[in-house]
Amino acid sequence: MDIFHTELVKNREAFEQSLNFPTNKDVVFRNFRFAGKDAFIVFIDGMASGEKISDFILRPLLNMSAAGYNLENILQINAITAQTDFVQALSNVMQGDSVVCIDGEATAYICETKGFDMRGVDKPQVESSIVGSQEAFNENLRTNTTLLRRIIKHPALTTEMCKVGRVNNLTCGVMYLADIVDMSLVEEVKRRLGGVETDFVQSGGMIEQFIEDCDRSLFQTMVTTERPDNAAALLMQGRVVIIVDGSPRVIIAPVTLSAILKTSEESALRAPYASTIRVIRAFAVFTALLLPALYLAATTFHPEMIPAGLLVSLARSRLSIPYPAMLELLLMEVAFEMIREAGERIPGPLGSTIGIVGGLILGESAVSAGLVSRSCVVVIAFTALGNFAIPQYQSSFAVRLLRVVFLICAGFFGFFGIGIALVLLVGYLSSLTSLGKDFVNPIFSGQATFFPRPAVWNFESRPPELNTTRPASQPPISRKWKRGKANG
Repeated sequence: MDIFHTELVKNREAFEQSLNFPTNKDVVFRNFRFAGKDAFIVFIDGMASGEKISDFILRPLLNMSAAGYNLENILQINAITAQTDFVQALSNVMQGDSVVCIDGEATAYICETKGFDMRGVDKPQVESSIVGSQEAFNENLRTNTTLLRRIIKHPALTTEMCKVGRVNNLTCGVMYLADIVDMSLVEEVKRRLGGVETDFVQSGGMIEQFIEDCDRSLFQTMVTTERPDNAAALLMQGRVVIIVDGSPRVIIAPVTLSAILKTSEESALRAPYASTIRVIRAFAVFTALLLPALYLAATTFHPEMIPAGLLVSLARSRLSIPYPAMLELLLMEVAFEMIREAGERIPGPLGSTIGIVGGLILGESAVSAGLVSRSCVVVIAFTALGNFAIPQYQSSFAVRLLRVVFLICAGFFGFFGIGIALVLLVGYLSSLTSLGKDFVNPIFSGQATFFPRPAVWNFESRPPELNTTRPASQPPISRKWKRGKANG
């Protein structure tokens, strides 16, 4: 059935058949009479609020005795919609709303009665900050939109809803600033979400994979964040935020490579401090990507580049190692990844045990047994520190995979192999796009600044690659108090 009937019995039969009632014990039907007519209300127990249904729907209707009525004036609910489409009404029931059907009317009334339990607003667990906001998104879509609206109190902040997943009907919210964003980006996001044909979508990570430009890319071309302040800052630049119901992280597109290496708390720091942190982070990425390869190339192919004292020390540490340095580094990489994976899967109270067993017992025992050298352990430890400094979790996966590629190239060709791999990596990054926009070219053209970070009063324009309708974010002189002081 696509539309409602005027016969109440047929409408109820359609709901019972679609919701597998009475086998499905979550479905509740409540029959009643008001104004001389038979009626019923249907909702999902646990998804809808029983107090709202009893106090603001049933009580006003049961106290209604007059024949003439306007249901929208009777029901004391905050949102009520007349609906003739049965499929849409059924979808609303599955979202936690209630549907009222009246005999003799081919229209149902959808009442907003969502009342399921949800997690409150907690502190960020992954993107923690010392000087920034201490609020994080949760799994409720409306809570997440509210957190953004608390930061951006502007009437142009718009939220559009769409459904993804033919069976689970996952709700996605597309948020943007209508007077800033390039509307072609919004239409492209909606087109891609509407073009996802699958029965089940579990999380925002699946949505990201369905709609990204380069589906086999090693690098994420869309940013995810659990911080409302970070999402709001990117919204103000003219980007689009995708909020997935049930996911504590939102998706932001389009982005550039420099945006992945930035954090939200940098805006709360003075420019010299933030610039220093960016240099340290860039060095950490360089270390995580190239340190094992550089160590292998220098010790195997170019020992003349190493000071004599250090070279002797490295040679002594490798006297008892029975296999080549490349195999030694690869074994240490595999061992470290196993420790990392075990630490993520093990229950929280036992996490410190994995660190002790992996870092102290296994590491020291392997060195004492002559399985690995001390210099190799030091290199892998510095590499791990650099990997942990990468802000985006998914980007760290790309660095970990590429590190093995660079290590193999260095093991066979030395610095020449590293150079060739770097050239191929830059060419590969240049081919990537994010929502049709260049992923890395704004950095090469100077449009996306990474270092030094300008002072907050110098953020005069939005990223030009976004083609926003309002390119200027503040006037050239934003500190008018300083100009007034000089005139005085």
